[in-house]
Amino acid sequence: MSDNHNTHSSPVGGFLTAFVIGALAGAVTALLFAPHSGKETRQLIAARGRKIKDDAQVTFEQAKDFIGSTKTKIADAFEAGKEAVNEGLAKHQKGA
Repeated sequence: MSDNHNTHSSPVGGFLTAFVIGALAGAVTALLFAPHSGKETRQLIAARGRKIKDDAQVTFEQAKDFIGSTKTKIADAFEAGKEAVNEGLAKHQKGA
């Protein structure tokens, strides 16, 4: 029998992976086709690196917000479910 591991990647994780791969592909392409001198290319690489870092920080903050709001929703749903079960048990005990 085979083990079926049901792995679910979050949309944020997939986005971050695609973001990093896209950034690397863009940097490599820019280097290969750059019509600039070495100094200009280094400056462009540094600027691109800063932009990637800034974009990654924004994405990280968005991911934190998404995770935080999802955590809150799950906790609220759990509490609502717990209350519903307790109410159902109380009604059942009164009827018995």
